[in-house]
Amino acid sequence: MTASRNPGIFSLSASLRWGTLLVLAGWGTACTGAARADDFSDALSQGTTTLEVRPRYETVDQTGLQDAEAFTVRTMLGYTTAPFDGLSASVQLIDVAHAGNAYNSLRNGETKYATIRDPGGANVNQAFVSYAGLPQTTIKAGRQIIALDDQRFVGNVNFAQNMQTFDAVTIENGSIPYTTLHAGYIWGIKNVLNEYVPTQTYLAEGSVARFKFLKIDGFGYWYGNDASRVIPGAVACAVVGIRACNSATYGVRVSGTVSLPATIKLSYEGTFANQRPYDGGSALINADYWHAGAKITFAPVSLGLDEMVMGSNSNGSYGFQTPLATRHAFNGWAETFLTTPAKGLNSKYITLGIAPEKLTLQASYYDYHSDYQSLHYGSEWDLSAGYPLTSYLKATVEYADYHAEGFGLTTRAAWGYLTLNL
Repeated sequence: MTASRNPGIFSLSASLRWGTLLVLAGWGTACTGAARADDFSDALSQGTTTLEVRPRYETVDQTGLQDAEAFTVRTMLGYTTAPFDGLSASVQLIDVAHAGNAYNSLRNGETKYATIRDPGGANVNQAFVSYAGLPQTTIKAGRQIIALDDQRFVGNVNFAQNMQTFDAVTIENGSIPYTTLHAGYIWGIKNVLNEYVPTQTYLAEGSVARFKFLKIDGFGYWYGNDASRVIPGAVACAVVGIRACNSATYGVRVSGTVSLPATIKLSYEGTFANQRPYDGGSALINADYWHAGAKITFAPVSLGLDEMVMGSNSNGSYGFQTPLATRHAFNGWAETFLTTPAKGLNSKYITLGIAPEKLTLQASYYDYHSDYQSLHYGSEWDLSAGYPLTSYLKATVEYADYHAEGFGLTTRAAWGYLTLNL
């Protein structure tokens, strides 16, 4: 189901979806307050209802294209039962309604406009069964959010109005002291374009955190696009072929926080990973990734310095990809580098954060080069401000300005949105 393209008003189908969501919200609230005689009925009736509404205005100015603007509203309604013999069930519906069509959503055919990847539509965002009846173990089966570590390799892309979720079985175990083990199998992805990508993808990760100043993660991620046709929202990698981008990634990450005098804190993170072909992936896939970063915090001010390299292979024909990641959060909000260029990407960036009282301010500056041959790609400023208007309503504004010098298009984008959580 998708919203119509009638500009200037919300479509009838979107209005009907909104009505359905509101009816379900009322039903869920009523169920929460009801009482039943037996335990199974209590599990159904004593669960938790959640509701998020996020209206957002976005505008994008991009060289060579007409300026784009979009007003969209994301609504997510969820219900989770109370546990019964270790079992619980969760369902969450998502709807994205939009007014106007003066933007390229990558699904609406409006290619004369700059891209805003927020098509209208409704779907099941999550629907899974969870079992916690084994000691320090949680098993989930069904459509779910998977967000590992800082989401650099696996995440839900919450910034997108249509977030990314996974049809998967996952297991998390913490029975070994100071250690967390995570494993998963993903057979499908609901991506940010509200499209379905069948996969054969495996996740494995182990984390050891004995001390605050040192956490060690070892991981392996095997991504296999199993589609029989090209899907616009599926990962790209500058190599031709539906399954040519399938890859296996192996790596290690170390991170921690150290307390210094005068209430100063130093946090750091270092990651190395290697990527090779998997499940029909191209033989060109052979690239490294590394990131080194440190941040000093002296409340209410923080300052971070980072370098991140999405490496290239030996001849500059394939760049390291992160097909399951929350990619918007890395390498600039202008989203020029959602797909790593074939020659790779070296990002050096500095981030200043200020958080006086409830207000949060952030400014980041990026300088981009290719990994292969060190060609200058461009630079970018990212700015944001957020403020909680109430305990359940937050206002956010963000701005991105990418100046292209050797790659992509000069892009300026701005967002203003409210997030209501009940």
